[in-house]
Amino acid sequence: MANFYVVKWKKLFWNVLIIVVVILALVFVFKDDRSAKRDEVVDLEAEWISENLLSVEPVTVRPIPTKFAEYKLERERIRSRQTELLQNLAYDSHSDSQRRVQAQEDLRKLIEKMSRETEIESLLKAKGYVDALAIIDHHVVTVVVPVTLSQEEAARIGELVQRLCDVRLDRITIVDETLGV
Repeated sequence: MANFYVVKWKKLFWNVLIIVVVILALVFVFKDDRSAKRDEVVDLEAEWISENLLSVEPVTVRPIPTKFAEYKLERERIRSRQTELLQNLAYDSHSDSQRRVQAQEDLRKLIEKMSRETEIESLLKAKGYVDALAIIDHHVVTVVVPVTLSQEEAARIGELVQRLCDVRLDRITIVDETLGV
């Protein structure tokens, strides 16, 4: 679909470019002495405008992080610490083998949980829910979306989560934006 728009813009660009070149050629051919005087007036006006206008410094605009983005960043920091701790335990030669095996299993589960949450959030983002959050905890999934959902939309999200996480529908909570809060 994107290629269609690129081709369309290219054709539009070339059409506009040809029209501009034709107009410039016509102006040059039919130019008289009065147009030279008008050009001088335009130059004087442009000079006056440039002298009397204030210059504006460019400003860098940064997006304001939303509460969802802040939560995701904090979750990533915590998960990073958990991963590091579990990796240290799993590969520590001084700890007993049972503890290392348990740390490796916990690390595998954490990575799987992170992967599923990211997959759910990415699919919801693709469906138009930009700041959606997915939280998986002990076979319970909570999805938070910053919009008000209809029953059909909530059902579609529930089915998506059920399919990805293999969790019963009664173990899925969908929190949407409530009006007036």
